[in-house]
Amino acid sequence: MAAKSHSEILEAAEADGLISREVRMRDISRSAGRALQPLTPAALEQVRAAWSAANLLGVSQLATAEMLERLGDAPRNAELAEAIAAGLPQDVLEEALRQPGGIQKTAAALRAAAVSTPSPRPGMFETGHLDAPVRAALDAVLDEGAEIHLARAPLPDAATRCRVIDVAAAIGPGGLEADYLVSAADAAARSLPDGVLVIAGLGAAVMSLGLDYASEAGIAAGAALTALVRTAATGAALPAAHARVLGLEAIKAAGRRGCQVAILPLSDLGGVLPDCESEGAAPVRTVLAYGEESPSLGRAARLGLARRAPEQLPVLLGRLASAGEQDLDAALGRSKLRDRGFSDDALERVTRAIGDGLPLNAAFSRWVLGDEIITNDLRLSPERFDSDGRALLSAVGFSKKDIASAEAAIDGAVEDIAGKGLATAGFSLNVSMDAELRFTSAAARALNGMAMLRVPAQEGLAMAEAAMAAGLAVLLTGHRTPPSEDVRERMEQILSLAEELAEDAEALPALPVLTEQGPPVRRTRLPDRRKGYIQKATVGGHKVYLHTGEFDDGSLGEIFIDMHKEGAAFRSLMNNFAISVSLGLQYGVPLEEYADAFVFTRFEPAGEVTGNDRITKATSILDYIFRELALSYLGRDDLAEADVTHDGLGRGAGDATRGAQTAAFTTEAAQIISRGFSRGQLPDNIVILNKRRAEKAAEEPDADDDGTIDLTPAYLAQACPACGSFTLFEAGPDGHHACDTCGEESRATQ
Repeated sequence: MAAKSHSEILEAAEADGLISREVRMRDISRSAGRALQPLTPAALEQVRAAWSAANLLGVSQLATAEMLERLGDAPRNAELAEAIAAGLPQDVLEEALRQPGGIQKTAAALRAAAVSTPSPRPGMFETGHLDAPVRAALDAVLDEGAEIHLARAPLPDAATRCRVIDVAAAIGPGGLEADYLVSAADAAARSLPDGVLVIAGLGAAVMSLGLDYASEAGIAAGAALTALVRTAATGAALPAAHARVLGLEAIKAAGRRGCQVAILPLSDLGGVLPDCESEGAAPVRTVLAYGEESPSLGRAARLGLARRAPEQLPVLLGRLASAGEQDLDAALGRSKLRDRGFSDDALERVTRAIGDGLPLNAAFSRWVLGDEIITNDLRLSPERFDSDGRALLSAVGFSKKDIASAEAAIDGAVEDIAGKGLATAGFSLNVSMDAELRFTSAAARALNGMAMLRVPAQEGLAMAEAAMAAGLAVLLTGHRTPPSEDVRERMEQILSLAEELAEDAEALPALPVLTEQGPPVRRTRLPDRRKGYIQKATVGGHKVYLHTGEFDDGSLGEIFIDMHKEGAAFRSLMNNFAISVSLGLQYGVPLEEYADAFVFTRFEPAGEVTGNDRITKATSILDYIFRELALSYLGRDDLAEADVTHDGLGRGAGDATRGAQTAAFTTEAAQIISRGFSRGQLPDNIVILNKRRAEKAAEEPDADDDGTIDLTPAYLAQACPACGSFTLFEAGPDGHHACDTCGEESRATQ
């Protein structure tokens, strides 16, 4: 019964997000099980060289793939010779010609290698004094984007079983649910007799209790929560000092268990505990939660504000919900906008857009207001304001100074509202690294075990030294520095000279001046009612919604990109980027050009992709978006990691119910289904009957006197013996029957 009780508690805790599923140490830390090296400049130089080589390899693979892709599917020898003269390595070309898939297959393999090749593992070093040579070597390795672990003891083995516990999930409106936390930690530890229980969410837990992270009370609460989890997991005693902080009684030791407890920064916290709001002993970095309607406060901020200043919670939530309206009124004035022709409907649209995080320029664009409002209410031409809200405001009488002031007032306004509201209640969001060090040190003393602090490179090595002096392990996270000013200036000169040389080489003799100009490029507008599809996926723990719109022929004509739990600036950037791509598509820019430009671009968020049946990894949001579009509209199966069928029912041709392959996407099919949704193939549960009858009539023509062919057969009363459809008709005078649905021919039964 006891074992069953523990399993039930563990199952409930997993469902509530308090305890993660069981994983291995390698899944949460890339340094698990690695031996520590002495911290020397020579060892650090080896790490720097490995990361530098990996960065150079990725860049060279993508550059070589791009050179190969420019050659096309079947380049001539002269074009290959020009490519070698332009810098394509001879060995690469020779290898590409040897491959069964040819040059394009080799280019796809190079791009896939650039995506799938993991970064070098972090450097693992013993803690020690950071003298001048070591500091210089550390700065150099962090400039390459490397990660460095400094610890007194190595992490557990990579295969060690572990779970993550989100302490904040055990705090509700009534405060700490101590019994639930203790029973869950005890059940998790019993399931890991020789494993590790990793603590997370301490910063969110302290905020949920209504305490400031950097305050003495907040630090004491974080240490007490750590001690409580340690007591439940290992059987150690809970000192009276920690128990008093939580309003509990001291607990005596109950015998040691083999489970270890640790505080570690995780490589993928969102993948293990998606709802956890803070890492290890770190503070809450953002208090906003983005939902379908408008931004709001996260769980920890709501609970903390309800405990510390309950009268301010509904006020702050209301301000966040109406942030768009207040920002608009403060920036430009609703009465002024009404005087200039904006209707209540137009103001509502702009308000909703600003509340969703769009900048002023996008909120007043044609994509938000719509053609009817711009034409009828404002008496302006919609084509002038596709993505330029500033020009529209200028056209209705606002000065450049007014527009600039409005943009400054709106930019980051939602974050400012949340930050000021919590600061009024006594919560500090801009936590210093020194405060984080004091908090983590107190938790480490209560834990009496492994505790590691993440120190970004920009915080400096002095903070890493202070953390090591406090007995903490340190994870130094580097950031690859951009080229220096000298390098950028030199590259600009080199590229300018290269363009001049290319122009000189491609200069043509002067041609006679033509009196007639070519037709201007015109925009092809989408139909008012159009097809498309919506793809929901998660890239590196970040939700992405891709919406598409199609022309009548099924080709792509517009995209919309929605991001959740992102800052206003990033979401606005993605929205405006989608607008620019949509305009390009409608002006005739091929989708292939966009795909070639943005596939395999590399920036965060990146990593594992869930929710998409063909793509499992992505180097960036743009890489995922344009690989999905290329798969769906261009048939670029080389960009997919997984292969699936596109049948409408069952497995179609794959389950031997049909002998033929999946039908090609036809013009008739484009009128009823989305080309992108079906990925350019006609599902086998759609039959174009008129086309089938036309094909049958073409095989056996039967013209009337006026030369026309009657394609309408008289269906018989009996069902088709092959498919069961009542579309059987006489195929000839000899008693042969044929079916309009499956095409099966048979002889009438006697």
